[in-house]
Amino acid sequence: MEITRGTLDAVYALIYFHRQPAGHVADLHKLSETLDVPPSYLSKVLQQLHKSGFLISQMGSKGGYRLSKNVEKTSMREVLRAMQGDPLLQECLSDHFNCERFKKCSVLKHVKEIQDMVYLMLDRLTIGQLAAEMELHERQEKTLLIPSQVSLGVQ
Repeated sequence: MEITRGTLDAVYALIYFHRQPAGHVADLHKLSETLDVPPSYLSKVLQQLHKSGFLISQMGSKGGYRLSKNVEKTSMREVLRAMQGDPLLQECLSDHFNCERFKKCSVLKHVKEIQDMVYLMLDRLTIGQLAAEMELHERQEKTLLIPSQVSLGVQ
């Protein structure tokens, strides 16, 4: 199972919108600059989020993207599923996989348990939680910067 860069960028985009006032519209270039992602690549990510129902595309001079719904309780697994589908740790965990060793495989049960735990963790991790952690981290960074700036005479 791999969480792709596109999925992570989708999570960052949803966190960005979640942290903005309701109805906030951001154009591709503003988002690209804010998220530090090339516009051509980010465009594909935003299109997938639009297709999955997370974003609304607005046309016109004040156009761009905005949230279509509150994503505070949206889980990381929901975003992962929208961007990549439900990835499996092992191909043999798919419903359509046919393997001669399947009936006597002692590994499969354990791999399935591991996958279930990963899914549980992804289900518990929400955009709201990630946004709150990001805000806390940013406040801590600002607090750490202020004393060093004062001692250097920076205003």
